[in-house]
Amino acid sequence: MVTDLPLNNAVDGRVNKFHICMLDDTDKHLLQLLQEDFPLVESPWRELSEKLGVPEQHVLSRVKNLYATGVIRKLGPVFDLSKTDYNSTTLVALRVPDDKIDNVASIINVYSNNISSAVGGNVSHNYEREHEYNVWFTLAAKSKQELTDILNEILQKAGLSQNDVLNLPTVKRFKINVNFLVNTVATADGALGEFGFG
Repeated sequence: MVTDLPLNNAVDGRVNKFHICMLDDTDKHLLQLLQEDFPLVESPWRELSEKLGVPEQHVLSRVKNLYATGVIRKLGPVFDLSKTDYNSTTLVALRVPDDKIDNVASIINVYSNNISSAVGGNVSHNYEREHEYNVWFTLAAKSKQELTDILNEILQKAGLSQNDVLNLPTVKRFKINVNFLVNTVATADGALGEFGFG
C-alpha cells in the first residue's frame, strides 16, 4: 500500500511529498536478500523465488513495484575501487546556475557507471544539493592525471571554470557496509536513500 503524506522540510519550510509504503513480510524478506545475499548465479530471480517460496514472476513483479514506489532507487553492485586499477578518487562539488543544472547533470552522466556509457564508469553518486555548490558527484580514474583530465573535460563541456569546483580527493578510504532492517519505508520524491529503515 502506498500513501502520500506531506511533511515539512525542516531546512526551508517547503512541503515534500513522502510515500509511506506498507511492506508485507515477503517484501521485507526480499529487500533483506537484495541487500545482503543477492545470488550471483545464472538465474538470480529464480533462486530468490525459491528462498522466498513464491514464483519467479512474483519476485520480478515485487521488485518492479518497489522501484515504482521509490522504495528501491538502484539495484546494482558496489565495487571496492581500491581492488581495481581505478585507484584515484575524488568528491567533486560544482557551483552551477539553477537554469543549467539539468544540462550539467546530463554531461556528468555520460561518465556514469551506466553499462551503456560510451566513456565508461568514472562517475557515481551524481546528485543535486541545496547549497552554493549544488551538484555533487564522485569521480574515479586510473591515475591522478586521468582524474584531472576527466574533471577538466567535464568543466569545459559544462562551461564552468576552476572557480566553480571544489575538488576533494580521497585521502583515506573508509569502507562502510550499510544494510537497513526493513519495516515501514518512507522515501521522499528524489530521496538519496536506496532503502528506508524502520
